[in-house]
Amino acid sequence: MASPHSRRALGRGLTNLIPVDTEERGSDNEVVLVDINVITSNPFQPRQTFDKEEIKNLAQSIEKQGLLQPILLRKKEEGYEIISGERRFRALKHLGHDKVPCIIKPKISDHEMIEMALVENIQREDLNDIEQAMAYHRLMLDCGLSHDEISKKVGKSRSTITNFLRLLKLPDRIQEMVKCKELSMGHARALLGIDDPQQQIGLAEKIAAENLTVRDIEKATQTEKEKKPDSRKTDHDHNRRKHEDPDLIQQTEKMRYYYGTMVNILQSSGEKGKIEIHFYSTNDLNRLLDLLLAQKT
Repeated sequence: MASPHSRRALGRGLTNLIPVDTEERGSDNEVVLVDINVITSNPFQPRQTFDKEEIKNLAQSIEKQGLLQPILLRKKEEGYEIISGERRFRALKHLGHDKVPCIIKPKISDHEMIEMALVENIQREDLNDIEQAMAYHRLMLDCGLSHDEISKKVGKSRSTITNFLRLLKLPDRIQEMVKCKELSMGHARALLGIDDPQQQIGLAEKIAAENLTVRDIEKATQTEKEKKPDSRKTDHDHNRRKHEDPDLIQQTEKMRYYYGTMVNILQSSGEKGKIEIHFYSTNDLNRLLDLLLAQKT
């Protein structure tokens, strides 16, 4: 039976709900105590930043109210990895706990672990906008889920998923500004209306410096579009209509969906042509290269 000391350390919430008198021998859904030193972070953790003040506040809450939900782990050859509950784990570590209440899942694959970690963080809204966009992207690439399937898993509309994914087309500098809350998602989406990455960055910095509204950005974007010569748009539309083969359009859409970016298939006379795959940042380029090279293996 657990000592009075161990029960006080766990807090009222958990000990009133479940037994905690076993160590590292639990069945699939049994809560057990695990040595905090043999637990490591989730290697697929979608959350990139953990606010120290937030962890401190959570630790204070656990100290007062107890831990209401155990940490979910998977067994490794040596020790355990966190599937979900990273914030709770850090809070317990902050409080100086030696052992942590956990549920151990012995047979969880990397694929399942990625999906569980991503979906939990998205549903709990623990991620900033860019982390959330990257989580959706990983669910597409690593878990092979479509926008519709992601929508059903996380309880958000398909259009919401698509809007978040579009943020990853922005330059790295702007993505960092969104992460740091210097720009809102609305500002970032408005910047997508500008084609030139340098102009996007310049306007983003102006937003932060002058506290511009989303409406201001939409007006600036429209002004930039009106400055462009009409001949480019006319030539593009002419070429698109000229080669508007239904099969080619379908293949183009498939490629855009698969690569998550703008793709153009340009066919000249005869059977020759070229494929253009657009990227919008160094990270975006590396992502596309990984996809392209993976197809050769």
